[in-house]
Amino acid sequence: MFLEYEGTNFVSRIKEVEENDIAKYGKMNVHQMIFHCADQFSMLFGEIEGLKRENVDLREMREKLQRNESVRTVNGLDQSAGKGTKPTTFEQDKELLISYINKFSECERDYKFSFHPFIGEVNGEYWERVVIHHLNHHLTQFGR
Repeated sequence: MFLEYEGTNFVSRIKEVEENDIAKYGKMNVHQMIFHCADQFSMLFGEIEGLKRENVDLREMREKLQRNESVRTVNGLDQSAGKGTKPTTFEQDKELLISYINKFSECERDYKFSFHPFIGEVNGEYWERVVIHHLNHHLTQFGR
């Protein structure tokens, strides 16, 4: 897999994130955002138990994404509501997110990822597009 967006490297952008960064939009603080992004990788690697397929309007979601608007979070993973995996220390959680990015980047295109609760079974190329959009959205949220 190849995780780069418009010539910027996500690992470099994450390393620039600081604990006192303030969100330009949204409800999460910067630490919640880091772990929210790590939870996405936990999800796609099948490490989060109890996730179920959710009924969502995919057309509405696609339209929101095209307008660069936020879409709702997968049930049980809303960090701003105190859900999802519990963060540890800021620096450890940044390193965890970076390790997930590296692990994802090393996967072959035919790697069998877990399902997405909104979309169902998807291939690595689709997961890559979802991950790139998600990371870019949240790093931009905090000016990175």
